[in-house]
Amino acid sequence: MTTIKKISTYLLGQDQIFVKIDTSEPGLFGWGSVAFAGHHKLIAISVNDYLTDFLIGKEITEIEDIWQTSQVQSSWRNDPALNCALSAIDQALWDIKGKEVGKSVVDLIGGRARKAVPVLMKCEKNLNSGLLDEIARLQNDEIEYFLINPEMDSKAVTYGRQIVEVFSKLRSEFGNKVHLAHDFDGRLSPTEVLAVVKRLEEFHPFFLEDVFPPEHIDWHLAMRMQTKVPMATGKRFVNPHEWLNIIPQMAIDILRCNISAIGGLSQALKVGHYAAPISIRTSWSAGELQSPIESVATGHLSLNLLNAGPQEWRQPSSVITDVVGGLPEMKNGYLYFNAKPGFGLEISEQNLTLLNNLPINRKITHYDNH
Repeated sequence: MTTIKKISTYLLGQDQIFVKIDTSEPGLFGWGSVAFAGHHKLIAISVNDYLTDFLIGKEITEIEDIWQTSQVQSSWRNDPALNCALSAIDQALWDIKGKEVGKSVVDLIGGRARKAVPVLMKCEKNLNSGLLDEIARLQNDEIEYFLINPEMDSKAVTYGRQIVEVFSKLRSEFGNKVHLAHDFDGRLSPTEVLAVVKRLEEFHPFFLEDVFPPEHIDWHLAMRMQTKVPMATGKRFVNPHEWLNIIPQMAIDILRCNISAIGGLSQALKVGHYAAPISIRTSWSAGELQSPIESVATGHLSLNLLNAGPQEWRQPSSVITDVVGGLPEMKNGYLYFNAKPGFGLEISEQNLTLLNNLPINRKITHYDNH
């Protein structure tokens, strides 16, 4: 019987948390990582002060039981910090399981439904700061899916005019060769955002994300009756009740959850399968700060799920690749993941502190029409 022997946490730059689980079998260990913008220390506290003592000695094969019992330790459940802490633990356990049996994690969750995952690239420049050049450059890498999020005025009238102008210019420049999405981040009131969505219809968005914040989730049904533009939401979901109702209502087209915010790979796998029978696709969010091991766990999920769409991706810096080896190769607009055991990653523990050199870009952008 192989058990959890030691759990180590590494609080790093750019709000990154790495978690390593060592087992009772010498040389068998696993890694997980998350990034929680602005509140990353809460994850380390959750792991160190509340989960470690509970998990030491548990069998590594009992991934589902560990997830469920860890979640119900407290009367207050499904908060973002606990979910992210559980995600790091969950990733590490799946990594261990794959290494133990000599299989890639995607093989353990049902195998590949596709050879590679299409990339959704986030573009944050505006028309005056190089947006057109950026998309043209990415097109040379055969990337087709773009999340267009330039900095804009949060006032409804100005915001609506600006995003319509951006979409109009991009369609004029690139035609239908690109799939364009936009994240409203809940900035506008329901009536304001509906007016903007109607003006965007002629540009055929791939999806429009978070036209309403989570607390206004019931407005999605009203939006569905007003437009055929595909709607996406989920990146700020943390509680099952936030997706348990909206999926069967078919009020959205694309689920944009971040796997760590909802509790990790184990939970995200269930959510993805829940959405599949009614053709709601996934396009997993990378969060405000993409975390490398988490992003690979997300990729294994996208390789497996039949209803998986493009995965949000940011090319890792040389600082990250000096620490994390085995990250996917981006080629012809797709991510190709290796088939090595576990997540197929090699973490340089002695170089982890290099991640403290990552720049911090923490901007408050969730206006939520307040």
